[in-house]
Amino acid sequence: MLLRTPMMRGGGRIVGGSDASPGEFPHQITLLRGGPDGSLMCGGSLVSEKWVVTAGHCCDGQSASRLGVAVGSHNLYQDDPDQENIQVKTVVLHEDYDSFNIENDICLLELESAATFGANVKAIALPKQNEEYDEGTMCTVTGWGTTSEGGSLASVLQKVTVPVVSDKHCRDSYGASSVTDSMICAGLDQGGKDSCQGDSGGPFMCGNQLSGVVSWGYGCAEAGYPGVYTQTSYFVDWVNNNM
Repeated sequence: MLLRTPMMRGGGRIVGGSDASPGEFPHQITLLRGGPDGSLMCGGSLVSEKWVVTAGHCCDGQSASRLGVAVGSHNLYQDDPDQENIQVKTVVLHEDYDSFNIENDICLLELESAATFGANVKAIALPKQNEEYDEGTMCTVTGWGTTSEGGSLASVLQKVTVPVVSDKHCRDSYGASSVTDSMICAGLDQGGKDSCQGDSGGPFMCGNQLSGVVSWGYGCAEAGYPGVYTQTSYFVDWVNNNM
């Protein structure tokens, strides 16, 4: 039995990635454990001035008072010119989030004050409800994850491009009941490129939209085991109804 591990423990890692340019992913946020002055717990994406989409497992058991968000961050360990650290006001965890099966792994965070939009801080568009992605579609995932399992965090935002894997092939890897229609899988057959711990909740982008949210996987960039993402298109109505 493969252990499904939410991609959050101990920090993160984009495996096989490269440095993003400042402002290349202006929707990327850092979810901070302990409030606005806290440390990286997960990633996330601005979908409006006051709302962030992240993974449900990043919110599970968390109170808003103990969470903060950094917008406009590029260097993890220093303040960037457009960076703002903002207190979280409300946590809206999906009502059907299942921590055992990591299903409906999505969460909304309302910010105490609106983020100041500019060149390095912008919202990302949501896909169309129930939009699907063909196998082989190249998509990008970003985060400050460690660059090897158990390694240290990247200091600069990392990006990696991985192809979508069909639900069928993903179920061949993980088992038919493990991968639901509301998940999307991506990765190289040979491994070597993936999201990892701490990148949890961060954006998975096919084109310039929030196609997925970093959710779970087996190991990191293991051959034959693609990364699994919450497929945002299944939750567009939920997001719009709860913002």
